[in-house]
Amino acid sequence: MNKIPTVSDTTHDSDRARNGLVKSRHKKEREISQAAPSALKAPHPAQPESSAAILHALATASPDWSEIALITARDPVLCLLLLAAAPLAADELDAGLNVAVRQRLTTLGADLLRAWLLGLDELYAKIGGHRQKNTLLTAECALHLAIETHYPRPDEAYLGGLWSACAASRPNPANKQAFSADQDVPPFTHWVRCCGLPETLIDALELGPILDEQVLCAHPLVRLLKAAQCLADDAWETQRERVCALTGLSAATLSSLRTDVGYIVAGHITYPPVPPIAERPALTPLPGGGPLHISVLHGLIAAAFTDLSPEAVSARLALACPLFIRLPQPILLAADQAGFLKSLLPTTPPLLTTHLAELHLREDDEASCIALAMRSGKPTGYFPTSPMPGRSTADWHIARWLGRCGFCCLPLSSGEGGSAVAVVGLERERDLGSADRWLLSELLAAAARTVRSMNRQHEHFVAREAALHTRFREHLRRVAHEATNPLTILKTRLGMLGLNQPEDSALHDEMQLLNTELDRIGNLLRYAAELPADEVEAPRCRVADLLRDMRAAYSDVLFSSRGIVFELHTTNGTTTAAIPASTLKQVLLNLLRNASEAMQPGGKLSVWLAGPVIVDGRPCAEIQITDNGPGLSADRAADLFSPRPSAKGGNHQGVGLAVVHDLLAQWGGLILCRSQIGAGTSFELFIPLDQPA
Repeated sequence: MNKIPTVSDTTHDSDRARNGLVKSRHKKEREISQAAPSALKAPHPAQPESSAAILHALATASPDWSEIALITARDPVLCLLLLAAAPLAADELDAGLNVAVRQRLTTLGADLLRAWLLGLDELYAKIGGHRQKNTLLTAECALHLAIETHYPRPDEAYLGGLWSACAASRPNPANKQAFSADQDVPPFTHWVRCCGLPETLIDALELGPILDEQVLCAHPLVRLLKAAQCLADDAWETQRERVCALTGLSAATLSSLRTDVGYIVAGHITYPPVPPIAERPALTPLPGGGPLHISVLHGLIAAAFTDLSPEAVSARLALACPLFIRLPQPILLAADQAGFLKSLLPTTPPLLTTHLAELHLREDDEASCIALAMRSGKPTGYFPTSPMPGRSTADWHIARWLGRCGFCCLPLSSGEGGSAVAVVGLERERDLGSADRWLLSELLAAAARTVRSMNRQHEHFVAREAALHTRFREHLRRVAHEATNPLTILKTRLGMLGLNQPEDSALHDEMQLLNTELDRIGNLLRYAAELPADEVEAPRCRVADLLRDMRAAYSDVLFSSRGIVFELHTTNGTTTAAIPASTLKQVLLNLLRNASEAMQPGGKLSVWLAGPVIVDGRPCAEIQITDNGPGLSADRAADLFSPRPSAKGGNHQGVGLAVVHDLLAQWGGLILCRSQIGAGTSFELFIPLDQPA
């Protein structure tokens, strides 16, 4: 493994540092097989069948992600690694395991999924995923036993059954702390803990053979998994009584459940069908084809980030880093135009982004390992031997913010527009091997190139839009300037005509009108070059005018066409309510539409705008909407303004009155309802009047 310079190595003098700055700054990727470490060898020929089935499903132009998620959720190791890389959120399993798996797979994308599967075989075997007997049968038995016994989290039971054989094949040490640095793969339950699942599942997986009396005193999930293991055994009939005791289910129920699960698992094994050997994608390169395998990985990783938005790049990278190399997404930094190092990805935690900006770390900083990696294009590292900051307090800060003992810096070629550097938090320098370093560099470089490209496109678009706006405004200014001359001539000629006939008062009135219009044209031309200000709706409206406008627009459509009489009664005064016109219109339209749908031909609806009334010490406008329809049921009237399923069917959601209540409440209004079955319904709206402060 190539040694990364540590903090003690980077205590360089200025001359020696500058001599190596420009070397290899933009190194070409002309021979990927030489640049990649020898540890990235071709995968072992024995790929798991689930990987072959997924790669076969990915070979189509439009992969069926539901099918791919189904395959992944049935494979104990693939499912475990995927959930460990992106832990489950609280209650996420409520929507179903397949939904959670599919969301992660689509975030990863087809190309990165291919790259991951191509290099997975060695880790897959070490975790214990090669052909565990009755794995899927145990998982399905656990799921169906959970459903039968009303266990509240059946998918959790399924995962316990899926992983129980793997956990038994890789015993876990008594010490639950972090695994030894010399241990190539962590204990099995270390992975399960990373999935965001409760400790009850960890306990069930770590429990070895125990007496049934102990099982009966354990958590219900322990009993379910022990029962599922018995039920999945080939000689399950001999353990029927034991399973009955563990689950409380009858023997007949267990026999029926075991038969059903057997059919389900048999169907799982044949669907989706694993393609014949001759039709499977080539998983293994040609003999001695290490460089070919590396080239394939390089191409897949590069293609995985093409044409994504910066937010999508960051989401994909956040899943890929722990999935490929078991490390969280590093910080990706690039220099801005002033030379300050800033986060390149938009989803870096906001607090960390703020702290990095406040450091004012520059690319030409002589003490920082990060700045040196950016300038020189060579890896550096910061692993202090004492708790004190050392030469660079900025590096000390960043290591602490990452929550690690130190970090290594990987310089990246991010294409045209500059370089970038990845800051990878580590406990020890040796935690990042040469193969992982190569994979991480490939992932981060591809992500950085895409983000740089998208940022350049956005900047180009913004600059082009600004240039077009500038040109348009200049054009209008020229037009306004040129139009001023004929307007001035016209006004002068009109003035001369008025002077020639001073006694003609009618002519002078006409002249004044024409001069006013010419001035208006001049003002319009003068202001045409200015960008219009955003219009904000006034928080007030004339209620009577709005009601008349609504009668003209909706009375025929909602009422007359249905044979219903619509009456509007307003006062002669001007009532201005403290509510935007669009909001009041939405409130009234909801109530009018409800009335028209409830009434029969021959009915009558009356809308009254009464004079101001005092409500809770405040003057309000009162609007009454009364119909002689069928009235509201007692059940509906008791809970009138809460969302509930509508009895109307179709597209009705049952939220109209709840929306009316909320809109009025936002502006201090009230709504009351009186209804009698067979006699009709009346709504009274009280809306505060607009009063000068």
